[in-house]
Amino acid sequence: MTKIYTGMSEAGTMSETATTMTAQCPKCRQQLIYVTSVPHPKAPEMHRTTFVCYSCNRTWSYALSPAMAEAYSAASERLAAPL
Repeated sequence: MTKIYTGMSEAGTMSETATTMTAQCPKCRQQLIYVTSVPHPKAPEMHRTTFVCYSCNRTWSYALSPAMAEAYSAASERLAAPL
């Protein structure tokens, strides 16, 4: 059974499956690239997570729980690792 979590249900731009984590650009629907996650300045229980869309030449920032921010970070490291 595959579990799917949606971090941004209305936009449908972020999803998690058992094997991959992806984020789509809300503008062009291309895959976003994870950049970084830092503590949110106004909500200490959340992290400001930043992604970049090279197609649009734009960054997107989302307030995510620390667990979701860590999951995107780990998925990004797996994708960047040489085979």
